[in-house]
Amino acid sequence: MFRRSLFAVLPFALVACGPVDEMETADESTGTQEQAVCPGVTTVTFGTIDNFAGGPDPLPYAPTALPDFVTYLNGQGIPTAMLKTLDDGTSGKHTVATLRHGLRSCFAANCTLQLCFRARALVGVPQNDRVTIYNTDFGVYSFPQVANVPVVPNLQPSWNPGQVATMCMPLNMNLVGDMLQFQMQDASSVDYIQMILSC
Repeated sequence: MFRRSLFAVLPFALVACGPVDEMETADESTGTQEQAVCPGVTTVTFGTIDNFAGGPDPLPYAPTALPDFVTYLNGQGIPTAMLKTLDDGTSGKHTVATLRHGLRSCFAANCTLQLCFRARALVGVPQNDRVTIYNTDFGVYSFPQVANVPVVPNLQPSWNPGQVATMCMPLNMNLVGDMLQFQMQDASSVDYIQMILSC
C-alpha cells in the first residue's frame, strides 16, 4: 500500500485510474485529491481541510450540490432554503454536496471504499442526525440510496453540541456509480468529505 499527496484545487475530481470519457464534464464537481495509481490507496477530498473556517466553501457543485439533487430534495419536502454547503455552521439546515469522484474504473473485488468526513455537532438536537448517501450516474440523475446511517450510535457513541469528530462509513462499491450525493441532517456542520479507495 502507498499514498502520495498532491493537493490542488481541480475543476473536478480527477484520478489517474479513471478513463477520460468519465471525466469530461468539468463543471459537475470540484475536489482536492491525493493522486495514486491503482492498486494502492486513492483519496479524493471535497471541500477544504480548514477546521470549519472560511466557509461556506464557494466551489461549484462540490461541495455545493448538483442542481438536479437540490430539485430531488425539494421533492422530498426539503426546500432549498434548508440546504447548506460545507463549513456552514447554521443549525436547522441539511449539509449537501455532490461528490464526483472519478474512482469507478478502479473498483475491483479486492478493493474497499470508505467515505469519511469531519463534522461538528451544532445547537439543537444533533443526536438524531443522519447521513444519507445517494448514487448518481452521468446523464441519469436518479438518486437511489447507497447508505442511510444515524450518527448515534452507528458513527459516534454520542453527538452533543460542540463535539467534533471524523466519521467513516464503508460503502458498497456495487451501489456506487459516477457521483455520490452527500446529505447530513440538520444540527451538524461538515468541514470536508473524503472518499478513500484501498486496493
